[in-house]
Amino acid sequence: MTWYPGAIRMELQPESDNQPAIRPTQFIVHSIAAPWDEKRLYAYWRDSTNLESHFGLDYDGSLGQYIGTQTRADANYKANLRPDGSGAVSIETASDGDDPWTPEQIEELIKLGVWLHHTHGIPLHICQTADDPGYGYHRLHAAWAASGTDCPGDTRVQQFKKVVFPGIVARATGQTTDPSEEDDLPTAQEIADAVWAKELTNVATGRPVTPGAVMAWMDKVHATQNDITGRQIAAMQGAITALATQLGQHDDVDTDAVVAAVREAIAAAVIDVDVTVSGTPTPKES
Repeated sequence: MTWYPGAIRMELQPESDNQPAIRPTQFIVHSIAAPWDEKRLYAYWRDSTNLESHFGLDYDGSLGQYIGTQTRADANYKANLRPDGSGAVSIETASDGDDPWTPEQIEELIKLGVWLHHTHGIPLHICQTADDPGYGYHRLHAAWAASGTDCPGDTRVQQFKKVVFPGIVARATGQTTDPSEEDDLPTAQEIADAVWAKELTNVATGRPVTPGAVMAWMDKVHATQNDITGRQIAAMQGAITALATQLGQHDDVDTDAVVAAVREAIAAAVIDVDVTVSGTPTPKES
């Protein structure tokens, strides 16, 4: 018997020991038509019917396994009654009519499908006939249901064709990976923090320094420059005002002309402000 490590083992007895072995060549997906989790489904298989599936999958992605994948489960009818000993692994998925599989259910179906391919060699192929090795859904072939079935619904059939089976193929062949095994990408804030804290060498002192310390020092320099420049401009404005006042006290001076000339000179001039700032970035203590 083979047990999937990604499922909760809830072994059905006596079926697990008494039913014949199979050679898994297919994976068939069902909908139970009830919103049951894996525990409720286990109780149903145990207490209410002589049928069972290998797996049960809840909406939240929790997965139970009831029989080993190399032992017959009866949910697939003739798919597990072949004279050559081949058989199908089956999974029942919680459902409520024609609702779609949840993202959690889809992820677990893909993971299980990949495991079955790697463990039992089930080919990455949709079953073209009832005996054809590969992947399928319950209503795909009449021989998989004793009296016919609409399981799963149209919505899930489309998900199987467009999302689940392509996802199994892509992940099994290395075109994509299991999201849970991928490294988390850093956030923009994490990247910014890493850059800010990156240790560099201060070319002036030869000591270690970080961009954060450099930028803090530059902010201090700019603040000092702005303060000095502001005070010099205020002093010049005061001097100009005082000059204009003194000129205005002489009758022979056209104060309007003086003010206009001053304004024109200020607008056209490039004021050379001599600012001296001392100091260097604070080195990082080693």
